[in-house]
Amino acid sequence: MRLTDLNSGRDIGANSLLLEFGGHRMVVDCGMHPKHVGKSALPRLDLVAGKVDSIVLTHCHLDHLGSLPLLVRGNPRARVLTSAANTLFVQRLLRNSLSVMGRQKEEQGIAELPLYTHGDIERVEAALSAVPLDNPRRVGSGADEVELRFHRAGHVAGAVGFSATHQGRRVFVTGDVHFSPQRTIPGAEFPRTPADILVMECTRGATTTIPDASRGSEERRLLRAINRVVDGGGSVLIPAFAFGRMQELLVFLGEAADRGELADCPIFCSGLGLDLCDYLSEASRRTRQLAFDRRILDDLGIIALRKQYTDPGRKPREAGIYLLSSGMLVEKTPAWRLAANLLDHRDCAVFFVGYCDPDTPGGQLIGTPPDGEFEFKGLDHVARVRCEVERFHLSGHADREELVAFAKDVGPRDIVLTHGDPPARDWMRQALAEALPGTRVHDPVPGKPIDL
Repeated sequence: MRLTDLNSGRDIGANSLLLEFGGHRMVVDCGMHPKHVGKSALPRLDLVAGKVDSIVLTHCHLDHLGSLPLLVRGNPRARVLTSAANTLFVQRLLRNSLSVMGRQKEEQGIAELPLYTHGDIERVEAALSAVPLDNPRRVGSGADEVELRFHRAGHVAGAVGFSATHQGRRVFVTGDVHFSPQRTIPGAEFPRTPADILVMECTRGATTTIPDASRGSEERRLLRAINRVVDGGGSVLIPAFAFGRMQELLVFLGEAADRGELADCPIFCSGLGLDLCDYLSEASRRTRQLAFDRRILDDLGIIALRKQYTDPGRKPREAGIYLLSSGMLVEKTPAWRLAANLLDHRDCAVFFVGYCDPDTPGGQLIGTPPDGEFEFKGLDHVARVRCEVERFHLSGHADREELVAFAKDVGPRDIVLTHGDPPARDWMRQALAEALPGTRVHDPVPGKPIDL
C-alpha cells in the first residue's frame, strides 16, 4: 500500500489521506483548515484530481468534511462511503460552511471565495453511500478489490474508523476516536485484532493524562464550577463545537437539572448548534447510532442567542450559562463575541471542555496569565483577563495512553501518525517506539508518498 498525507501541514487542519491499493485510489476525508481562509485552507487536491476511485468520510467535523465538494467535483465517478448517520449531517454542515465563506468574501474582500457552490453540495449528496457498521463493503475489482468494514469510533455522532483489506493485508484507520462512552454516543467499538498497518490519530499526544481523573469526575468538577459562578451572580461561557459537543453538553445540563443539581438560571445557545439538534434527533430516530432528543431544548428552556451583545468589556444584559460555538473561540463566532463581554469581570468564567489548538483564540486565552491582556482585533478591544478561565478534560479524543494500548493490541508492522500537532506527534512517536520496538512509526511529510 502507498499512503500520501494530503494535509497542507503536520497539524490538525485540512485532514485528508490518499491510500493506494494497487491501482485503486481511495481518499479518506477531505477537510478544510480552520485557521486558514480561501485556497490556503484546502488539502493537496492537485495530487488527486481526476484520479480517485472511492472516498471514505469518517465524520462530519469540517476539518474532515469541509473541502469534500471540491474533491467530488474533480472526481465525479467516486462514491462517498460513510455511516448512515453521517449522510444526514453532510448537507447541513456544508451549507453552513458555504454561508461562512460568503460572509468572509464580503467582510474581507477575498475574491476566490466561496470555493464551491450549492450545486457542488448537491453533487456530494448524490454521491453519498451509507455503509452498515461491521458489514463488509467491497470497492474496486480483481487485483484491486478492497474490502472495507466500518466500526463505531465514539468521537462524535456518526464517526467511524475502518479496516481495509487488500490481497490479504489489513490496514486499520482510526479516524478521530474516543474509547469511552459519552452521553449521546457509545465509545469506540474497534476490533482488537492484528493489522499490518495502523493509521492513527494523535490529537492528545502532548496532553498529559491527569492521574485518577475520569470523565465523571471532570463533569462533577464542571458542574460545581458552573454553580459557583452562577450563584455568585456571574455568567459562564462554555465554548463548544456546534456539531456533537453542544448536544452532549445539553444532555449533561439536562440530567443535572433533573437531579436538582444545576443552578437556576437562563441557558443560551447559538444558531447552528440549535439547528443541528434537529438533525441529531432525526439521526437518533432513524439510525440508532446515537441517542439524542431535541426535546431537551424545551426541558431546559433554551434561549436562542441572536446577537444581542452589549459593548465589548460590558457584561451581557442577562446573567446565565452561555453554551456557544465555536469550541476554539474562533474569531467572529458567538463564543468569541461573548468572551469580549466576560473577560474583564472577576465574577464571570470561560470554561473550555474540548481540545483547543494553541494557535486559535481559545488556545491563546488558555495561555494568557491572570490579569494579562487579550486582544479582540475585530472589535478594537483589549480585555484584561480577570474572569476565571479553566479547562475541563471532556475531549472527544482518546487519551494518548489509550492510543498506545490500542496499537499494542493491534500489533502492526507499520504505524502512520495523523491528526496531531508536532509536539503530539513527537510524544506518540517516542512512546510507540518504546512500546512496540519492532514496529516502524511514520510521521508523513505532507504530499510525499510512503510505501508500506
